[in-house]
Amino acid sequence: MSLLRKLAGQTIIYGFGHIIGRVLYFLIIASYLSYKFADTKSYGVYTEMYAYASLLIVVFSYRLDTAFFRFGNKKNDLEKAYSSSLIPVIITTICFVVVGMGLSEWIAKLLHYSDHVQYIRWFIWIIAFDVMLLLPYARLRLEDRPKLFVIYRLLNIFLTILLILFFLQWVPWFIDHGYAFFEHFLWFDEQVDYVFFANLLVSSLMFLIMVPMTLKAKISLIDWSLYKKMVWYAFPLIIVGIANSINQFFAVPLQKFLMADSIEENISNAGIYAAPQRIAMLISIVTTAFNYAAEPFFFKQANEEEKTGIYGQVAKAFVIVIGLVILVLLFYFDLFKHLVDVSRYSEGFVIVPILLFAYLFLGLYYNVSIWYKLADKTLYGAYISILGALLTLGISVYFLPKIGFIASAWAALACYAFMVVLAYGLGKKHYPIEYPVGRILLYVVIIFALYQSSMWLAKTEVFSSFSLLINTLLLLVYLALVWFLDGKWLKASFAK
Repeated sequence: MSLLRKLAGQTIIYGFGHIIGRVLYFLIIASYLSYKFADTKSYGVYTEMYAYASLLIVVFSYRLDTAFFRFGNKKNDLEKAYSSSLIPVIITTICFVVVGMGLSEWIAKLLHYSDHVQYIRWFIWIIAFDVMLLLPYARLRLEDRPKLFVIYRLLNIFLTILLILFFLQWVPWFIDHGYAFFEHFLWFDEQVDYVFFANLLVSSLMFLIMVPMTLKAKISLIDWSLYKKMVWYAFPLIIVGIANSINQFFAVPLQKFLMADSIEENISNAGIYAAPQRIAMLISIVTTAFNYAAEPFFFKQANEEEKTGIYGQVAKAFVIVIGLVILVLLFYFDLFKHLVDVSRYSEGFVIVPILLFAYLFLGLYYNVSIWYKLADKTLYGAYISILGALLTLGISVYFLPKIGFIASAWAALACYAFMVVLAYGLGKKHYPIEYPVGRILLYVVIIFALYQSSMWLAKTEVFSSFSLLINTLLLLVYLALVWFLDGKWLKASFAK
């Protein structure tokens, strides 16, 4: 079996669970909430709180899950690496909970949630449980147990969906039909409270479910020599993770504090950005599924001959697949736009094409930046991410007060394109990998040209009535070009 075919197989397994879970979560929760929430402000609050969570999970896991891949990928080292990372994470997580709960009222005031201190307290526990689940999940991936990994992740999503639907949909339905018992579940005034509370319940339950698996592992004392190596390796990745959280998830918090109107108006407008952003983030389903499979795969191939060849093939295959996903989303956007409440969020649809191309570069960055992890030069990852975050913040600070939330989309595109170029340039110097740069750029140009052709034809009087047919033909043109340019390579790569 070819290495590319093996990676594709693992991506499909991870992808099945991840895509099914994410699609269900998107359709039933992210999409549903855009219709269910009483106003766009609630959607802004919902997105903002998870942005803070994404950053704090990086900080308090201090990226030892990635260090575990690096130092536990040999069978004899797995148990030592697992114990030396899990025990410190547990200790620091307990400290985080104690300090966070003590400062919860001050944090709530700082974020303009003085009337909703429970948000802060709930998310402290959500973050704590999620941090302590990272290493058990990482162990499943490193041990090539993707099916069990997928089962746990799907269980998490299914339970969250069920609880949110229970609180927001079924409880009101039962009460309206005379079942007074369900009035006992009317605990909160705001709909978004039930979403956060459901997440808290599921995170705590998943933590309890994973405890037996953790206890079965051969937990030993911390190997301090190994621990120091892991921390030294992971420390720059904390900076990388913080910067990446700012780049990927902090559009709404930045909009809340930087746009020209009041905090209340800003968070409402940020909600108009956040819901259409979810449509663009459908592309991240494919990217994340790839990343789950690729990270351990890349580490295992690091000791093999011809490793640089397979990395370049992976990057090209990734761009081909992501290009297809982008064109499907853009060509049939009149269908996909109804995933959110068009009547309230249509103003934000302008950001979707920009973000789709931004996420293409983000996925490409995951490919071309793997060198600094393989070469134990993670400090370079920190430099790249810091510069990317500074670019995001600079564009946001200058343009958000002037042009509104669309500045966040342009900031994302500029940031990820810059990071790809910088990572590739540094990689050529410190860990040379042969990438088919010309072919990858050609595909990016083809994708953009086909999208622009679709937009131009849609505006012409003759073709505007046949946009669906024309877009389908353009999609077939893309597939034909892929086959013409790389059909033989694709057949050879995925052949038995």
